[in-house]
Amino acid sequence: MSSFFVSSDKIKVGQTSVAVPAENGLNYRPGGKIDLYIPPTSKFIDLSQSKLKMNVSLAIPTVDTDNGAMKLQLDPKIGLHSLVRSIRIFSGRKTALLEEIEGYDILTALRFDYETNDNLKSKRALTEGAVAYDPACRSTQGSIKSQGGNSFSNPYFTKVASVNPTLSTSFATTDADYDFHVAQGELHLNTGLFRNEAVFPALLTDGIFVEILLQDSRRVFRGLDTTNRHRRLHSNPIFFSRDGIDGATATSGSWLNGSALDEFYISRDNNQTSVQTCPFAVGERISFAAADTSVEADFNASINASIGRIKSIEYDTALATDKVKITLHGNVSNTTGVQLPNPSGEKCFVVSDNVESASSYDPTYTLSNVELIVEQIEVPSGYEQSMMTMMKEGGTMNYDYRTFTNYRFSQLAGDNVANIRLPLIESRATSILCVPTDATSYNSRQMISCSDTYIEFKDSIDKTNRSSRSGLVGICDELQEYQFIYDGRINPSRKVDTSKIAAKDSISQQWCIEAEKSLAMADIEPLSFLSFQENFFIGRALALGKNAVYDARGKDFNLQVEYTGAQQTKPKLWNNFVAHVRRLQIKNGGLMVDR
Repeated sequence: MSSFFVSSDKIKVGQTSVAVPAENGLNYRPGGKIDLYIPPTSKFIDLSQSKLKMNVSLAIPTVDTDNGAMKLQLDPKIGLHSLVRSIRIFSGRKTALLEEIEGYDILTALRFDYETNDNLKSKRALTEGAVAYDPACRSTQGSIKSQGGNSFSNPYFTKVASVNPTLSTSFATTDADYDFHVAQGELHLNTGLFRNEAVFPALLTDGIFVEILLQDSRRVFRGLDTTNRHRRLHSNPIFFSRDGIDGATATSGSWLNGSALDEFYISRDNNQTSVQTCPFAVGERISFAAADTSVEADFNASINASIGRIKSIEYDTALATDKVKITLHGNVSNTTGVQLPNPSGEKCFVVSDNVESASSYDPTYTLSNVELIVEQIEVPSGYEQSMMTMMKEGGTMNYDYRTFTNYRFSQLAGDNVANIRLPLIESRATSILCVPTDATSYNSRQMISCSDTYIEFKDSIDKTNRSSRSGLVGICDELQEYQFIYDGRINPSRKVDTSKIAAKDSISQQWCIEAEKSLAMADIEPLSFLSFQENFFIGRALALGKNAVYDARGKDFNLQVEYTGAQQTKPKLWNNFVAHVRRLQIKNGGLMVDR
């Protein structure tokens, strides 16, 4: 009688981590190129466990009367991935192109927004430079939770050491206690080869060459959501009074029309209970915004002309209730015609005016100590020798991996009906992910302030929320319906309605079904759809099933989109990512990539 479990001999393997430094420099600036070469001496490597390691330093413009200091960060959801514009992977020394992903940051943002949960967010914040939501910076006014409002434990600037210090020095590189610091990260690259769990035979391809192009600085920086007048307004610090006594009930504490001040207190709302949680920096220019937009228009017009910079931030414990006190370099006059806070209960929010009032604001970044941590797989010499013998005798090795090809299409804001043609040449395609990004050419000042970017949604609490990720995420922008036409057929048979998403008040059911299928077939696990307004896309699964594929060669692919409901607000650059399976065929004396 045979036993249920039978033990058999297995090949014993080991694993070694080897650091491969970048070849073409020590430091890299925006728009630069990073070259990494894994030599054939690594023989067998596990790319899915290999990581790109780097340090990044952020730098703000010189602090003067026009450009003040402020706390900046990289994209809070994808972190250091936002620095990568495109990736190319070659065999040997650029002998054959194995994989190319143009718009790598856009594809990564799509993956991270829909393949996400609390565990993945925490992991990305720990290793990849993303920013975690911190309850210490929570809103107490009903504002939506945001990863972009963390000023307490942000990986890009130093946490204030003491609980209640007095900060009276500028936010500059010379101040080690209150400054940007070097952020370190290890990235699992989101490419087909680096996500493939099969061991890669580097000794048969003469190694691997990785070429990374870096993103422009104007597209990677984000301000804090808790200081931005155009995002999460109710999560900003709230003006309390000029002397620490409730300005809404006491005349001494109110900021009367026609009066000036050079210091004031902020409320304990939104957990402003220490200098550590205050999102502003010494040297930053600030302004004020009223929740009532009719008051805000007049208020900002008068304040911006005479605004002062922050001289110091301190925590006053001499009051009946402790509060944060902000002192300015100059007097600010109230010429709005109303008392602040408004006796009727209207709140006045303190916001950053650092960028909007400046003629230009151009922060930059520097990458250093870039290296690829390669996981080498050690196999017995007999296994390697037998494989090489079979290759010399005319054998062929097939290596399959999933990847994406980006077909781009430009659309003007006035094109209410557009026909997007996709010249697909993939023989084993699985799905299409179409991301319509905002093609407006914003400068750094406009990107950080979000003053004129796409409106994601409006509500009674957060007011008008504009996008801080323009050019990185998809926008619906009044899209009413769409349909694919390929192989002489309409797919699906009826147009997919997206009018509810365009109205910014609901979600369309059929769009959800199509999006979920397309993500799953693109090897993106659809765990969350919370970002359907912030990162909109159109998806179509070309095949269904674990190993199902679709031959797209010779087919006339078209995506028809209709914006007949209302006028679009932004021009678009469609990034159409076609997920497909490639095959690397290795023969004695050569290799070939089959798409």
